[in-house]
Amino acid sequence: MNLKNGIKPEPQETFGNMIFMGLNREKMYFDREKGERTDKLEARIYNVASSVQQGQIEVTLPDYVDLKEIDFNKPVELVNPRITARAQANGNFANIVYTLMAEDIVEAGHKPNSNFEPKAKEQKEPVTAGSDKK
Repeated sequence: MNLKNGIKPEPQETFGNMIFMGLNREKMYFDREKGERTDKLEARIYNVASSVQQGQIEVTLPDYVDLKEIDFNKPVELVNPRITARAQANGNFANIVYTLMAEDIVEAGHKPNSNFEPKAKEQKEPVTAGSDKK
């Protein structure tokens, strides 16, 4: 099974009623060549309470979305949520890490901006396995 674009959940069945809890953290790009974190924003991660999940979940929004100024405990909705998974090696074992991404978080009942057009993503070069072999 190939899930490159992630899993598109049914928001009401998967999350139920959601309440905004606030900004959790900002994720910055990591420069693999230099081995250090940069000052360039990659994403913002927000906490949202979910009635169906019976707890707090993290929602990742891309860098082009403005900082959310939603009041604490306000009902919210996710715009185009998507769940991705990745394996994280741990010795002889691996853990699956799920990430919930969305295009935006809006107050419940508000329509998302119809003029919203995300920025084009930068094309990243593939990681190679070392120098060219001849």
